[in-house]
Amino acid sequence: MAALLLLAPLLLLRTVAGETQPEVEVCLRLWNATEGNFSVETTPDTYQANTTYVVTIKDGRNHSNSSGHYLLQALSPQNTSVGRWPAAPTESCSSLDTAVLKIPENRTLWASPVSSLSSVQIRVYLILPGNTTEFQTFLLNRGAESTKLPPSTTLPSSATVPPNSTVPPNSTVPPESTLPPSTTPSSVCRAQSGSLLPAALLLLTGTLLS
Repeated sequence: MAALLLLAPLLLLRTVAGETQPEVEVCLRLWNATEGNFSVETTPDTYQANTTYVVTIKDGRNHSNSSGHYLLQALSPQNTSVGRWPAAPTESCSSLDTAVLKIPENRTLWASPVSSLSSVQIRVYLILPGNTTEFQTFLLNRGAESTKLPPSTTLPSSATVPPNSTVPPNSTVPPESTLPPSTTPSSVCRAQSGSLLPAALLLLTGTLLS
């Protein structure tokens, strides 16, 4: 009985060490990660403070029979942990909050902090048996701030648009310049007949007197 009491703390220490050792090994494997053949998406896809995001990992390979894990981190531009992972268990790797998903889980939630940040990097590691570690990242940039456009400029009701500079439809082209009436052929004939009349009267008077 006394032997069992002495062994109990050792068994408890071994159990705790057996539980924590894989976590330490997993964190160490992150340093040797290579770029993976999977992708990371978030909804929404731009950074907003105090917002819950859906983080989805897309991998065309079949890992359903694998005992691997996905490790997820959210980092500020200063490489510090930001936000929370409310839907997944978390561990601490190099003082970074790390969410842990067991394959085939590929989706979880991340809640952004209330502070405004220029960007947040979602980093995802794929841990597979056989010392295979891959990673991918997704950058959440801050969305463009909405700006109010000025109201469209409209003319007041009393304002009128000036008419186009065109010739009015009832306007006519002035007639071509013509000779004055005194220079027409008919007026010339009347002038000539007026000068011959006295000569004809004198001729007629002379004939009668003779």
